[in-house]
Amino acid sequence: MKVKRVSEKRGGKRAKISAKSRTKTRSRKVSVTRRGRKQLENTSKLDGSSICQRLTHLLTRTSVVIYASKATGDYAATFVSDNVQRVTGYKYSSFVNRPHFWIDHIHPDDRERVLNEVVRVFESDYYEYDYRFKHKDGRYIWMHDEMRLIRDSHGQPLEIVGYWVDITKRKQMEKEIEERAERIQGFMESASEGFAMLDSDFNVIYVNNFLLDKFGLKRAQVIGLNYFDISDIAYESGRYEQYLEILETGRPRLYDDLVLPPHYGSRHVSAFVFKVGDCLGLIVKDVTEELKRQDELKESEARFRSLFDSTVAGVFFHDTDGVIVSANKQACDIFDMSASELIGTKHEDICSNVVDMDGNKLKGEDHPVTRTLRTGQPIRNMIVGMPADEPRGMHWLLVNSDPIIDDETGKVDEVVCSFIDITDQKYVEDELAESEERYRQIFENCPIGIGISDSEGRVVTANNAMQLITGYSLAEFKKINLADTFENSSAREDLRKILSKKEHVSDYHVRLLRKDGTSYDAVLTISLMEIGGKVYFHTMCHVVTP
Repeated sequence: MKVKRVSEKRGGKRAKISAKSRTKTRSRKVSVTRRGRKQLENTSKLDGSSICQRLTHLLTRTSVVIYASKATGDYAATFVSDNVQRVTGYKYSSFVNRPHFWIDHIHPDDRERVLNEVVRVFESDYYEYDYRFKHKDGRYIWMHDEMRLIRDSHGQPLEIVGYWVDITKRKQMEKEIEERAERIQGFMESASEGFAMLDSDFNVIYVNNFLLDKFGLKRAQVIGLNYFDISDIAYESGRYEQYLEILETGRPRLYDDLVLPPHYGSRHVSAFVFKVGDCLGLIVKDVTEELKRQDELKESEARFRSLFDSTVAGVFFHDTDGVIVSANKQACDIFDMSASELIGTKHEDICSNVVDMDGNKLKGEDHPVTRTLRTGQPIRNMIVGMPADEPRGMHWLLVNSDPIIDDETGKVDEVVCSFIDITDQKYVEDELAESEERYRQIFENCPIGIGISDSEGRVVTANNAMQLITGYSLAEFKKINLADTFENSSAREDLRKILSKKEHVSDYHVRLLRKDGTSYDAVLTISLMEIGGKVYFHTMCHVVTP
């Protein structure tokens, strides 16, 4: 900025300034200039110190490790920020003082690739890649490495600077997503329903094997074909506009009777069309034969709609005060309230009578939404009961609550509460538990000896009667082989041969041995059963002679 010299004016005329006055003025200016320079130097020192402190804080607290390394040889590190210890477990000195430390800790399966790829930084002065690095605790973490080549004034490589970021969690998520995608792909290919996908222009981009086999088509014949080229009546029927509406609103639609053109066999199909990202998904079913049986078709449609509705969980969105700001149809059905009645209501007001699995009233602070709002943590698979006006008296829900975190504040912005009605499952489980207890009582108190063994003759369990007959306790039974209880080993082999051909043997007479060595005649009834993919034998033993 230029400073204009201002002359004094007196009575409209410039005043004359004496030589002495000018000398004093220059002296004052020099003094002011010196003081200003000193202040500026002090300020610069302070700013430099402040900047260093900020950089040190940044390099210590951030999860990004800054480094510099040689541009030749083993590419050993010449500088590493202190936060490398928080990321890798090793101090920065390990990297700087040991030339081969970095490359020696790269996973053996990645090392050769890394050495081959690192030289690419010399081609464009920039490169990035991922590899596994051995943490001090012995595990391998995934590292993203992004680097730039620094050259001197002559264009020669001077050093490499870059940064490392631990991306282990991201890699794990990518692997999980890939595995889920493979499972979904496998499910769709092995399903007994037709699946297809159209892009936003309604070109076919995916068809599963079932659909291809059903219509005798090859994948190459279908991929890239526009859906509305298949049938001339598609435009006339208004489906084009309807498909556009599905893409725009996300609301799915069921077409229960579409007629394909003659070159596809004039078949009747039903199609459930729904939005998938920017594309359309179709679940296609050949209903040609079913249309001949109207009653069966209606029943099938009812089952389909019932199945579809039952797979949709009820969902509430809550604000930070626990007030419901959104509710889906399934949630309205479960609570028997309209959306307008639910929205604006606090969750504790509609869940005031909720109980836990033991029937104890759930306190407000123990509700999943309240806990997530308080802790910022998700609550998984919590089972709660709601009093209902029906014979069983209780609705049971499987509840999950998840926080939505504000990116700027890092605090909970909303809570999503999803719940599934598991009433039937809960009562079935209770009945099964009662049934299992009844069977156990019958098993233990039956006067006939009962035992279960595996295919190798090892005893899994035996009731009290079997223990009294043989003289073995259950613990002793588990230490022996059933072959030891046969008086004649050949009888044991004959029985094994019979069981290899038949799954059930009854009234098999055999001479057996007790624990004390005495023998007795017994009649065995043996049934083969399979549990968890393993073969077991259910044996009933009746003593004929003492």
